[in-house]
Amino acid sequence: MREPIAPTKFQILLAEDDEVNQDIVRAFLAGGDLQLTIAADGRQALEMALLRKFDLLIVDQNMPYITGDRVIRHLRAGQSLNATTPVIRFTAEADVLRCDLKAIPQGRQVTLPKPLSKATLVSTVR
Repeated sequence: MREPIAPTKFQILLAEDDEVNQDIVRAFLAGGDLQLTIAADGRQALEMALLRKFDLLIVDQNMPYITGDRVIRHLRAGQSLNATTPVIRFTAEADVLRCDLKAIPQGRQVTLPKPLSKATLVSTVR
């Protein structure tokens, strides 16, 4: 008798250096069919995204070593596994929010302001 195949979980990479924000996102997205992988800085996020395919990248703008924008640009510029993966960016910077529409490649990127709202994050992920 064959064992049932487990349903595939939606793979999300969260690139966020602040542990409180990591916990908030984890709580907001808890349950269901989501698998959250956490990178604690930009370098770690880039390394993970170059080695493994994700369904969604959630990236903080301001991280140690490599900023969120640089991580995204590097992934988009090459033939990486996540070159076309949708991105949700977090930022507390009003200037980044104002210029976001100019930076969206083919509608595959959204920028959300901090502090995060559960309803906004969950609806954007869905």
